Amino acid sequence: MTLAGVTAVVALTSCTVAPNPPDFGYRMEGGVLVVAFPRCPAESIVGAAVVVSVRDEGRGDGFEDLWRAEKPVRREVREGRFFVANSTSFRDVEQPLRGVLPKVFFVEVSFTGADGKVKVRTGVVKLGALKGTELRDGQYMTWDQEVPKAMTRQQIDAQRKCRP
Repeated sequence: MTLAGVTAVVALTSCTVAPNPPDFGYRMEGGVLVVAFPRCPAESIVGAAVVVSVRDEGRGDGFEDLWRAEKPVRREVREGRFFVANSTSFRDVEQPLRGVLPKVFFVEVSFTGADGKVKVRTGVVKLGALKGTELRDGQYMTWDQEVPKAMTRQQIDAQRKCRP
């Protein structure tokens, strides 16, 4: 392989996702958490979960599900915007929400890409970042490099550098 070939490979792989991983957006609407998942047009959400790290084994990987659901009921959900622990987003609830949402947790999203394979991406939600923050219509809080930042849905998706 020539140096030019190495440069080309680096250039192609470095522009697929930025930041890595891209930030999830979240906001409260009517007391319910709404998540905006950063996605490319060829991707379709198939499920979501709220997970927390635990000291014991949990589900076998050091995490425990607080809520898990699959089979989106609306196009908006398949396109990455969904309500957590609310029947308006997913048909099958594998794990109803246990208790209340903690101050900090992970949202795990399962999705299919153009290849049809299911992939999983996880984002951090820090509910404390929403306190005292005035989000405009269409804005979501993100947690960018330990700094809360308001972004629109378009800005959230634009973090992904999608291939046509």
